[in-house]
Amino acid sequence: MRAMHRCDKLKLLGGGITLPNMRSSDEWLFRLFNTRIKCRLLDKISVWLTHTGSASFTIGITFAAIIAGLSEKRAYYLVAGGRAFTALASSHLVSHIVKRAVNRPRPILRLDHIRTFNVPICAYSFPSGHTTASFAVGISYALAFPGYSSLWVLWATLVGWSRVYVGVHYPSDVLAGSVVGALFAVISRLIVPGFA
Repeated sequence: MRAMHRCDKLKLLGGGITLPNMRSSDEWLFRLFNTRIKCRLLDKISVWLTHTGSASFTIGITFAAIIAGLSEKRAYYLVAGGRAFTALASSHLVSHIVKRAVNRPRPILRLDHIRTFNVPICAYSFPSGHTTASFAVGISYALAFPGYSSLWVLWATLVGWSRVYVGVHYPSDVLAGSVVGALFAVISRLIVPGFA
């Protein structure tokens, strides 16, 4: 009996996962959330949720904490808002660099028979900018305000889900955006001075 080669071990561990299989799984999940799961109430909620991941909303809630910290002399809000803004700005920069480098077309430009909604988009899909922004802010605030952490994480997750539901991102775009946003939230907590 021959010795098992390292590649054979990887095949056993990976279960035969290849890039084409991942793409088809990504498309299958996209179609599940976009075309199979649907109702008018979800249509309205998901469009509203997707807008809460926009630049205007996420910048607004970071500045709201900063202004509250300055006007009410609550240093904790000032630090939390500063960290959230740092995470938001830095993750946004990285997200846009990766979008241009990967240049993945959005599902709406590539797939037939999908549901679309009237939400503004650019041409690039990977990673999801709205998801990146919501996780950068949501995880920053979850770390700053642990009593509300589950609400912040839930909000960020729902923004990501809504991006697939409204037909503008694949699930892998959302997953990548959540990782980038969360990573920069943790980094900003480590580098921006303030409370623990």
